[in-house]
Amino acid sequence: MLKQHQILRKYIEGIVQGYSNSLIITSPAGYGKTETTLSTLRELGLEEGEHYKYISNYITPVELYLLLEEVNQLKEPRILVLDDVEDTLTSQRSIGLLKGALWASGGKRIVGWRSGTYRIKNKEIEFTGRIIFLLNQINKKSAIVRALIDRGLFFEMKLTLQDMLELMRQRAELPYLDIPYNKRIEIVQFLQRSANNNLNITLRLLPKAYNLFLLSPNHWQKLVFELL
Repeated sequence: MLKQHQILRKYIEGIVQGYSNSLIITSPAGYGKTETTLSTLRELGLEEGEHYKYISNYITPVELYLLLEEVNQLKEPRILVLDDVEDTLTSQRSIGLLKGALWASGGKRIVGWRSGTYRIKNKEIEFTGRIIFLLNQINKKSAIVRALIDRGLFFEMKLTLQDMLELMRQRAELPYLDIPYNKRIEIVQFLQRSANNNLNITLRLLPKAYNLFLLSPNHWQKLVFELL
């Protein structure tokens, strides 16, 4: 059975291969969706700035339109990764641009801009890229958001505590600053013993624990336990 991050990787491969024009990924913060998305793109041989662009946080409608133009200039598969753009998706104008970018009308995905601004020279473009959205939450009851979801793939990540701990064990195999392998494993095992069904545990806890070990090699357990 495919686990959640394996499913996510499959969806991203589908976007890269052109099976869909968009993918919306939602999960609470700290579930590893950004790390998994970017690492998967790199593993597939894509380079940021050449094959894909990564943008985080709020984007105005004007900047979004200009960004779509920039993505058109990338090499295939021309992917735009939008991270933490919940506020952007509250704008009907931004949603309108995205709807045009992700759904073909007459065989082409046309995005138009009719309001006057000196920064926009092309009043209409054909978007030829694909978009991955990384969101902590999304209002699925909103009609305009629902229209965006319906235009592509949608994946809501759900991890159990055991899933989270297993991902931490996998990450302990990777180097982190100058912490030796045996200490990385010891830190993960400590987190596993201390978890106690704590639903607040996320993947972001691991680098915090690593850094507390570097800060205080003799007292890091106490410092980490206070975080929990």
